Amino acid sequence: MHGRVLSQVDGRAKAWLRARVRLAPGALGRQRGLSGNRFDHEWAPAQILAQHIRPLPPMLWEVLLSLESGFVILVAVRSRYMPGTISFRRRQLRNVAFVSLGDLVGSGAQLVQAEQAGIDRSTWAPLHVMGHLIDHHLGCAGEEQGAWLSEGGGATSAWRAAGSRLGRLFGLGYGIDEVAQSNVRDYFAQSLAAYCCNRQALNAADPQISKWLRTTLWDGAFWQQGLPARA
Repeated sequence: MHGRVLSQVDGRAKAWLRARVRLAPGALGRQRGLSGNRFDHEWAPAQILAQHIRPLPPMLWEVLLSLESGFVILVAVRSRYMPGTISFRRRQLRNVAFVSLGDLVGSGAQLVQAEQAGIDRSTWAPLHVMGHLIDHHLGCAGEEQGAWLSEGGGATSAWRAAGSRLGRLFGLGYGIDEVAQSNVRDYFAQSLAAYCCNRQALNAADPQISKWLRTTLWDGAFWQQGLPARA
C-alpha cells in the first residue's frame, strides 16, 4: 500500500495494515455487482480502512503486531468479528475481523464530513468491528477461552483493573445508542467507534466511558504500565 492516504497514518499502523489486512478473493467483483460502486484498485479498500483507523492510538498497533492473532479480511458480506481459526489462502488465520467493502464505500471527503457532522453512524461500522478485535486482544491476548477486556479481562494487571470497570459503566445504561446498550461487548466497540468519530456526542451521552477511553487507550502513560504478553 502506498500513496497520500498512508502518508498520514502512523508508521506502526502502516506496519499493522501491511501485515494483517487481506482482501478476500473476488470481493471487489461481488461488491461491484451489489452496489455499482467501484474502487480504483485492489488496495483502495485498505487505504480507506486506513482513514477509519487513523484516530486509534499508535501504541495499540505495536501491541497488536506483537501478537500472533488478529487479522482483517475485506469482504463483500456484512462486517463481523469471528474469534477462532479460519483457513484463508492456504494459511491459518486466528481471530479475524471481516470488514464489509460496503461499509468502506465512499470517498475520504465523505468520511470526514460525516465525522464532523456526527450524523452518519454508518461510517462507524469498520471501527466497531475493529473494536471487537481490540477488546478480545487487550482482554486475553486473543486466547479462545479468556475474558475480553469488556468482560473484566485484561492481558496485564493495569488492563484488568481498567476492564473491571467496563461492566459497571455498561450497567448504568448510558450507551450512546441501541447498539451500545445491547451488551457489554457492543458497548465497548460502539463507544470506541464513537470516540474516534464523534467524541463530543459520546461525551454528551456517556461521559464516563469517554473518560475511561481518554485515560486508558488514549493515555500514553497508561500504556507504559505494562504491555500484553505475546500469545
